[in-house]
Amino acid sequence: MHPEEALKQVQCVANTTLEDIGQRVAPLYGPTFRRVAANGTGTDVTVLADQLCSELRAGNRPTVAEAEGFATDVLSRRALTDGGN
Repeated sequence: MHPEEALKQVQCVANTTLEDIGQRVAPLYGPTFRRVAANGTGTDVTVLADQLCSELRAGNRPTVAEAEGFATDVLSRRALTDGGN
């Protein structure tokens, strides 16, 4: 998944779960998605989007710092499973 697609997915979920603030919340995660795309794979971007969407569906609104933490976790799992390359 590309970062732009991930943002759209998160925005759709945010719009349905966070009332009027979804359009303001999702764009904040853009730099995080771009970092994951630059340092990982499209699958990593998808995993991050799924994690953020799950949080939003649960009624949580992850901060940018929390999203960055999720991204770091996704990227570190990748490093552990691909031989570190």
